[in-house]
Amino acid sequence: MKEYYVDLVNVIIDGKSSEIVTITGAGNYDPNIVKNKAIELVKKTFPNAILASVILEHKFVDLNTYREITGSNPPWLYNIK
Repeated sequence: MKEYYVDLVNVIIDGKSSEIVTITGAGNYDPNIVKNKAIELVKKTFPNAILASVILEHKFVDLNTYREITGSNPPWLYNIK
């Protein structure tokens, strides 16, 4: 059975401001991948900024909670009923 996770990540922008990003996923949890994905998302808005990330909250959730949080079914769940 897959593990689903939801993380809140604070991405610090140029050491002055920050944005909170929600990262969700399934499978093996790697905090470095989560932090890099958060930076990647914020980098689209601030392409020339120096960015750093900190995980504020991490939790494993069940499939139903994951669906509620993401608002839809991820592609790999289409055949699960």
